Amino acid sequence: MTKREQTTKPDTEDLQGTPSQSKSRTQLLVVTGLLTALVFVVTRFLGIPMPFDVSGWLNLGDSSIAASALLLPHPLVALAAGFGSALSNLTSGHLIFAPATLVIKGSMGYVLYLFVKKGKFSWYVLGVFLAELIMVAGYTAYIFLIVDVGSLASIPGNLFQAGANFILALLLYAPLMALRKALWGSGSESTSAVKGTKSASTKKA
Repeated sequence: MTKREQTTKPDTEDLQGTPSQSKSRTQLLVVTGLLTALVFVVTRFLGIPMPFDVSGWLNLGDSSIAASALLLPHPLVALAAGFGSALSNLTSGHLIFAPATLVIKGSMGYVLYLFVKKGKFSWYVLGVFLAELIMVAGYTAYIFLIVDVGSLASIPGNLFQAGANFILALLLYAPLMALRKALWGSGSESTSAVKGTKSASTKKA
């Protein structure tokens, strides 16, 4: 067997579903499930009364979405963010917000995934900013058009929440990126479960 054949053979076997690939995919699904639960628990149960006479509660769910994007190098982070957050609405009596939450929080998760995978803190900062912008704009539009037509009363609370979660998300970057490397390896997206068959076919060529 040539050296080239030895190099390409594992990738060919991965396409056929080897135990290593199965294990990686199982790890991916398990981590996705755990992060969905994390987003739900943080969003549902970790709320702080708004200060400065701003009505409502400071929701830390956005920070758990940022944490999910840091820990999961796969687009499935969007599902964890969307479903975990929407489930919080469904179990807290805010059913009317569930459809919007599914889309808004899912979009936040996907945007963060795209910027985190660039591998630089500066890109992550921009991603968090854009994600919070999606949150503020999305809920403001949904409330204005559907929940309480013509009302802009939610803007101060959403802005305060965005600012607080922005700061917390930045503090999570260093420790969670280290944990990300421990989970997936230094390349993060180099596992077969994350890259899929595309990397295998590229190496084979």
